[in-house]
Amino acid sequence: MKYSNVKNIITFLGASLIIFSCNGINKTNNNEETNIEKENELLKKENELLKKEQELNQRITTEEFKVKQSKKIDNLNFLKTLNGKYPFDVKLLQNFALTQRLKILLGNERYNFLIENWATEVPMSFLNNIFVAEGCQAHNCSSTNFIIVYNFSNNVMYAGIREEENIKTYSEDGSNSIKINEWENNN
Repeated sequence: MKYSNVKNIITFLGASLIIFSCNGINKTNNNEETNIEKENELLKKENELLKKEQELNQRITTEEFKVKQSKKIDNLNFLKTLNGKYPFDVKLLQNFALTQRLKILLGNERYNFLIENWATEVPMSFLNNIFVAEGCQAHNCSSTNFIIVYNFSNNVMYAGIREEENIKTYSEDGSNSIKINEWENNN
């Protein structure tokens, strides 16, 4: 009987020890789960902050790029030095500042048409703060020709495209240019 009491006591103590251990494990597991949930929430918040920071940096970079590009685009002062020179000789239609303004003014399709067909040229002029460049399609100057005008006084670019006698003029601000009107009436 003593042994059975001792055995019962040992069994009771063993079972109690197991129960208390399991409760401790469950509490530890619950604490770990709670800690993991909190850690996940913190990681999500940190990830959101990083995304917002990246977006902000990208916006700043995009804005800086736009400012740099607009400075390049607006720097057409080199045109003042081209009086009497030919566009091909000075690679006029390869100049970034000019071509960007011209692409915006004409649109890609008309710009590409001008570039592909600009072959025969006359010397450029710069007079009274107005720059003028003219070119035409090889062996077809009377029917297909082009003019680019830049007025430094009002910072406006103009262009004209005559394609098989059909004339279309372009202006950055919707105004008319005397040079474009003369070109339109001369051919």
